[in-house]
Amino acid sequence: MENKKQANEARREERAKANRILYLVIALILCLGAAIAGIAASVTSGRRERPVVDTDAPATTAKPTDPSTEGSKDAAVEPDAIPTLTAPLAGRVYRAHDLTVPVYSVTLDEYRVHNGVDILSEAGSDVKAMASGVVTEITDHPLLGHSVSVLHAGNLTTIYRNLVPEEIDGLSVGASVSAGQVIGHVGDTALVECCDEPHLHLEMTLSGVSVDPLDYVSEESVAASLSDDAAFED
Repeated sequence: MENKKQANEARREERAKANRILYLVIALILCLGAAIAGIAASVTSGRRERPVVDTDAPATTAKPTDPSTEGSKDAAVEPDAIPTLTAPLAGRVYRAHDLTVPVYSVTLDEYRVHNGVDILSEAGSDVKAMASGVVTEITDHPLLGHSVSVLHAGNLTTIYRNLVPEEIDGLSVGASVSAGQVIGHVGDTALVECCDEPHLHLEMTLSGVSVDPLDYVSEESVAASLSDDAAFED
């Protein structure tokens, strides 16, 4: 009986010893795997960070700076010159361009800034392009009526509003127009100016910024075609 007990204890010790050895082997394998994974990650990271050098690319040398253009932006690009404009029709300046001092609106019965020039003329009078250019828009503005926009050199755009809604031969978006070409007729389509006498509402933008059209019309054309209304600010 005693011998059997001793034999069982001996077998338990052997199994325990075998299990300890197995655990040690498993732990060793796990440690070795972790080490290998760390080394692989390090090598991969090093490869990612290493700059790629194209040995086939030709060598480049820095170009010398031209002192005459250094510090000037777009020195080689000369903008188109702004053309001298002619008056779009003969008439009387009834309401001036003013973005700072409000002028009186008969239709709205209030003072408000005015981003155009109103030129009184007979209904149906010819409205002419103020310079050669390209038609960029023909539209019915919800407040200022039938309108035609023309882009000129120097990124200058003239916008003719309160026109008769009509189709004019040869006039379409993208079409070229020449200075003095008829592009419309004075109408009464501007709802916010419908109580005024028949007139052209003329706007102008330079690089998208509203400017006074009369500042760009030649003095000769102003003298020949336009007169001032001393009462337009009353």
